[in-house]
Amino acid sequence: MRPPAQGSYAFENVRAVQRERLRTLEALLDEGTIRQLEARGVGPGWRCLEVGAGGGSIAAWLCGRVGPEGSVLATDLDTTVLAERSHPNLGIQVHDVLADELPDAEFDLVHMRLLLAWLREPRVGLARLIAALKPGGWLVAEEMDFVSAVPDSRLDAEARDLVSRAVQAHNVVLAEQHTFDPFYGRRVVGDLEEAGLTEVGCEGRAHMWRGGGPGGTIWRLTLTQLREPMIASGLVSSADLDTLIALCDDPRLSILSQITMAAWGRRPA
Repeated sequence: MRPPAQGSYAFENVRAVQRERLRTLEALLDEGTIRQLEARGVGPGWRCLEVGAGGGSIAAWLCGRVGPEGSVLATDLDTTVLAERSHPNLGIQVHDVLADELPDAEFDLVHMRLLLAWLREPRVGLARLIAALKPGGWLVAEEMDFVSAVPDSRLDAEARDLVSRAVQAHNVVLAEQHTFDPFYGRRVVGDLEEAGLTEVGCEGRAHMWRGGGPGGTIWRLTLTQLREPMIASGLVSSADLDTLIALCDDPRLSILSQITMAAWGRRPA
């Protein structure tokens, strides 16, 4: 298989820990995503493209929403977890946004979540996805911005320092080794505007993530997978990560989540 053109994703779907990570992300993010898609009017008969579909929960929701007269194409670089989904109106395809073709003017909706920030050329990828929209079709992009990933001030000073250094190491590792932009959330709406979409809007959402809950779990799983490169960054030690990973299961831990910025717009008619 040729190497992907779109970027270097840090989390391998074939690993059991990544399956758990994808399901946890769904628990954290799906409610807000569904609210955005409902607001765009997704309904029976729509043809939808779910890009970077991950574990496939949103693709599955879309299948139910568009009904038997509609269809959903779900794509990803790695469809290991996605392939576990089965719906009569669901198609699954291995696809690289920056290299592989899509049909022109085919879809009423193109949705992606946590995709553009991983691309070496997000505007190029965005232009290719807009071309797959029917005139008047909606594009919805959701991206994170780690500007808000800070600990609750009620944590003790040592724990606050540890969380802050770990978030910094996480951002450095993903930016330097995997072309990930941890602050792309603030850019996404501007990229949609510059791409020529109309009726552009945006909305951010953030939550307090607690140890022992899905928020703590997602940080534990992320730290576990990035452990070695984070230590190599010099910002955290092995002992630091052991302490923080244990804290991720402790209800005393409270962290403001990164902002998930949803941006939307329509292809001009």
